[in-house]
Amino acid sequence: MGYRICFCFIVALVTLDSLKGSSTKKKCGFTQVGSGNFNVLNLCLKSIQQTLKSLDQRLRALEKPKVKACRFDFERGIGAWAKTGTVFNNQPTYGDNSAARYQTPANQQGDWWIGGFENRPSISSPRGKVQGDRPQGTLTSPTFKINGKYISFLIGGGCDIKVIRAELIIGSKIRMHEIVVKQVTGKCHETMIRKFWDVGAYIGQSARVKLVDFSSGSWGHINFDDLKGDISC
Repeated sequence: MGYRICFCFIVALVTLDSLKGSSTKKKCGFTQVGSGNFNVLNLCLKSIQQTLKSLDQRLRALEKPKVKACRFDFERGIGAWAKTGTVFNNQPTYGDNSAARYQTPANQQGDWWIGGFENRPSISSPRGKVQGDRPQGTLTSPTFKINGKYISFLIGGGCDIKVIRAELIIGSKIRMHEIVVKQVTGKCHETMIRKFWDVGAYIGQSARVKLVDFSSGSWGHINFDDLKGDISC
């Protein structure tokens, strides 16, 4: 606040100096006044006060902390993602574990990703090690706020949307009012591809992404990575 007080004091001194000491008319805003016209001086000071108030409001807006953008790429683990079941116990997966087995790239972003078939939770784990399709469960992101029209992510693995899918959940878990508004599955291929969701209808609302694996059969797993977009935590 010190710089604001100093600025106000300087403006007041300059204004008073411009209005004193002679009968010569000088400018104040849009009005010419003489040295004795204190009514106009008061109007000038009020105008200055209003201008300073407007500047102060703008400065306060600039001083507000910026909202932190979200990006879930698993490079530092799964963080606050919530697990059920056992399929995601050894996630995220390190490296292109799919390519180590089949020479089929996972197409992950960075070094770490979610691979429901994989079992390589550390750099020292054997390349190509798997847990298979038997385990089941869910993995749900922390809540984020939708600020723009699109979010995107990488997805692969199974292709039966009834049991293998990613869901977009809108609403508040605390208020027990949530609804699944979008869902997508893979193409029965290990290589992940980028999918986009148009979320323009939900701007300003709270959301979560939930990975679902309710299958123990063939292609009963989901691959996932790099959830991003105009979202904030």
